[in-house]
Amino acid sequence: MACVHSVGMIDMNDAFRFAVPCSSTKELITRLQFGTTDLWTECTDLPARWQYMADLIVSDRGMLAELNAAVSTPVADVLAATAELCRQSASEPVPMSDWELLRRALAWLERSSSDVDGALLAVAEEMTLIGLDGAEQDFSVATWLCIEVFDRFAATGVGETIGYWLQRVAVPEPTTAHHHVDAGAICCGRSEVSVGV
Repeated sequence: MACVHSVGMIDMNDAFRFAVPCSSTKELITRLQFGTTDLWTECTDLPARWQYMADLIVSDRGMLAELNAAVSTPVADVLAATAELCRQSASEPVPMSDWELLRRALAWLERSSSDVDGALLAVAEEMTLIGLDGAEQDFSVATWLCIEVFDRFAATGVGETIGYWLQRVAVPEPTTAHHHVDAGAICCGRSEVSVGV
């Protein structure tokens, strides 16, 4: 059961939640795209979000690890640089010039890329936009882009992988509420995915 924060459909004090089933990861992605659900609670702090996105890009369960054989070396390098800037952002402000350099590298790579590379570059581009926008750091688009990358390109264990990352969102931080996510509830579009509204 994935407890997901609803956008604009609950009491301001977030007191009421109920689960609505999603029939597949694609439905979950659609809900995230249209803003009817949000994986992040309002009380999840920015450092926790930055660290999560860094791990989602580069870690033993991250996108680069899951899609390793399908990713070109230049794209893998720029994704690693993106993850590094995300990690730095979790602990200290990153100079805008660093994000601008990354943005220029992304623009060059986007001219010639495979479908997998293009999807990963879209994630890096979104993270770059978040980094450049110091005031309004919204991670919702980047999150659903990552879930979509797993859904489209991960060779095996898509449901387990997405479930793992949904569970990681739900792991309580010192300033966040506890939510439980059942990683086994998601399985390649066949099992039910529950999201809160």
